[in-house]
Amino acid sequence: MSLDDGLSMAHLGYMIDWEDLAQRQIVEIQGELPEVIRARATEVPVFFSRVRGKWLGVFQGYSLMAGEPAQPDEMPRITLFIDTLAEAASYRRTVFLREVRKTYLHELGHYFGWNEIQIASVGLA
Repeated sequence: MSLDDGLSMAHLGYMIDWEDLAQRQIVEIQGELPEVIRARATEVPVFFSRVRGKWLGVFQGYSLMAGEPAQPDEMPRITLFIDTLAEAASYRRTVFLREVRKTYLHELGHYFGWNEIQIASVGLA
């Protein structure tokens, strides 16, 4: 790839609305889930952050295994880090969508109470 190609790729990457693309991908993923899982998955709000960090996504709050949250900061939620996901995908749309899928399902696994080993055993690590 030449320098011009790299600049074009970066420029195209910024023209894409990555957050909108991720939101649509989450809706699509949820629609593909079995009904019983879909019902639970849609209970967990998904937030999008432009902050860059070391994670692609994070689950916070109480899992289903922990019971009902008593405080607002215990409410379950998933945050996807849009710019970090886009960068990890080298600003390629198809790769980005795949990363969003894997990251969302990984964090959803935490909501269901799975630990990292259980998540890895189903291919979401």
